[in-house]
Amino acid sequence: MTDSASSDSSRLRRFLPAPDRVREQARSVVPKVKARARLLRRKLRDVELSDETDALDALDTEFVEDGARTVTDTDVETVVEEADAIEERFRNNGPLRRLLDDGQLLLDLVRDVRRGAYQRVPLWTLSAAVFALLYVLNPLDLIPDTLPIVGVLDDAAVVSACLALLEQDLYDYRAWRQEAASASTEAKESPS
Repeated sequence: MTDSASSDSSRLRRFLPAPDRVREQARSVVPKVKARARLLRRKLRDVELSDETDALDALDTEFVEDGARTVTDTDVETVVEEADAIEERFRNNGPLRRLLDDGQLLLDLVRDVRRGAYQRVPLWTLSAAVFALLYVLNPLDLIPDTLPIVGVLDDAAVVSACLALLEQDLYDYRAWRQEAASASTEAKESPS
């Protein structure tokens, strides 16, 4: 690593929370995500919507905000453990396929935060991303995924609402990833 890259890295470290603190915060989030999934399932059983259009209209940023408030540590773990299945849902469903890159970005964010590599994310942002990804994973959501085409429109609506809420944080995360990739490339290219 070059001296300037080393000093840049040192300057950045002082702004990042300690990895133990991030792990502790993540542990407090996981039980909330599971609780939110249970609450969502109960809520969906109680909701009587006249048709799928009404259901889709209910899936806005407020829906994601409400869901994010109840995310638990267990839910974060579930997203990390089921990442391949979530990616598969994005790849294999028409309306979600258009959101594949953004879905992958959300998954990468959760993974990087979970392993302590990225620490500049507000807890609320992590919760919203986890909620949206769990919604995609759950086949028995507001509009069951067994209904052709319409069944995944609600998933796409929730992911889109999440992306709208997290736009700046995702922009910051993308920039961090580019910085990390550049630093890694520079480290490989510089003579030892």
